[in-house]
Amino acid sequence: MATGTLYSLSAIAGVIAGVCIILGALFSTLVKSSSPVGAFFNFLGALIGLFGITGIYIWQSSQADVFGLIAYVLVFVGLALIACIDYSGAFIGASLSMEDMARLDQGTALQIKSISGLIFLVGEILFGISVILAGVYSVIAAVLFMIGFLATPLRQAYPIVTFIGLTASGIGIIWWSVSLWSMAGGL
Repeated sequence: MATGTLYSLSAIAGVIAGVCIILGALFSTLVKSSSPVGAFFNFLGALIGLFGITGIYIWQSSQADVFGLIAYVLVFVGLALIACIDYSGAFIGASLSMEDMARLDQGTALQIKSISGLIFLVGEILFGISVILAGVYSVIAAVLFMIGFLATPLRQAYPIVTFIGLTASGIGIIWWSVSLWSMAGGL
């Protein structure tokens, strides 16, 4: 398969991931905070986002240097961990009682979620900074990507802030992906 085609497929994955992030935010934060539909879209957004982020990084890798590589690895690992958490929310959590779900938000499970979220948040901030420093993609898209995900810890207390933030991040990823598609020449 030609390199341009791989970049284009990665761009398509990024657009799909961005749309899934926005839909996940809609169902998780505005419709019902424990929605398995929202968790499913969150899972798809994170899983497919791994392919989108990879293409976005590889296109700019020569300008991103070592800092960009470290940022990419952190955001990739964090995103993979978030995909695992969202998978459990979409497919395992849907069959659990509210009491069992509450127990999952305590102890070791809470620590794992918190550490995973922290790895992702640090990774996405560093990745956004690396994109800005590389100068290949839009700075505005990088800022949308970075500030949007910072709202996720506020999901329970301020669902509208989380919805706006995740929508901004989804738009940032879509923007980067459309740029990648354009630079790679499409299919």
